[in-house]
Amino acid sequence: MTDCHGGIGTLGGSPAAVSDRGARRVSTIAGVLTAFLFIVCEPGAIGRLGRALADTDGVAEVYTTTGSADFIAVVRVPDLDALATTVTQHIAELPGIVRTDTHLAIRSYGKGDETAAFDIGVD
Repeated sequence: MTDCHGGIGTLGGSPAAVSDRGARRVSTIAGVLTAFLFIVCEPGAIGRLGRALADTDGVAEVYTTTGSADFIAVVRVPDLDALATTVTQHIAELPGIVRTDTHLAIRSYGKGDETAAFDIGVD
């Protein structure tokens, strides 16, 4: 079962900017959308799902975690269509996945240089 959030709106590119409060408005450098995917799996499936998730196209990093999610995956894809395909057709269909919860990155507050930033470009 996948928990999908609708109503995102139209997405497009926008230039990187830094606000006066220190938050970097992230940019569409390299056309990458970043999402954090919280994944709950069946008991006993963690051992085999870690490698399967890491091997999934679009998944940049996978972590086992404490708390309500068994894994947190960092997904980097070119657009929302690719994100939807990655989550619903590649990840949620893996045997042992019970539920996913997707969170889109909007701003970066790191110290990294702007060329390493990402953006979903909400208009």
